[in-house]
Amino acid sequence: MRFPAIRSVASLASLSIFVAVGCGSPAKYVETGSPESIVSVGDVDMQDILKASSGMLESLIETGILKTAQAKPAQLVIDKVVNDTSSQFDVGELLYRMREQLVNSGQATVITTFGANAEDKTAQEQLRAQAFRQGNAVDGMPSPDFSLSGKITQVKRQAGNTQQTTYTFRLTLTNIRSGVEAWTKTVDMTKQGTKNSVGF
Repeated sequence: MRFPAIRSVASLASLSIFVAVGCGSPAKYVETGSPESIVSVGDVDMQDILKASSGMLESLIETGILKTAQAKPAQLVIDKVVNDTSSQFDVGELLYRMREQLVNSGQATVITTFGANAEDKTAQEQLRAQAFRQGNAVDGMPSPDFSLSGKITQVKRQAGNTQQTTYTFRLTLTNIRSGVEAWTKTVDMTKQGTKNSVGF
């Protein structure tokens, strides 16, 4: 006589699972970096990168240091940006956002064929071969005005169930002709919570 009751309980359990699954949030598009984006307590999010690159770009342009370059527009090379955090992401995203604005606005050009860390090795070899054929092995290579380097670090703290992480983005512009630091900027991003969430 207990079988119907057991079937009823099983049916209710199945219905609960169906309702729980059915009530899940469907995938949708959101604007990158918008308040609808997911905020991760222990990871760098795209909105962190966008805010950091925006603040650094504004500072760099305001100083007017690029206008002092020998070349017009200023010629930059991108050196290493070290990710010294536990969050796995492409540090190039930070620089690409800045490069896009600098290059497209005519503030600077980026040399992708300079040094051991050249981005375009094929073009670099072609330039070297061309300079060698012309007997101009040194002067035929690009001569940048500035190099851009940086580091991203983190400080993590916890009180009870609440986690807090501060990510520090640092960039430095060095005058290659003098070897002197020409500009530097630090942007901090601090996030706190017990778990990841949607919106900020």
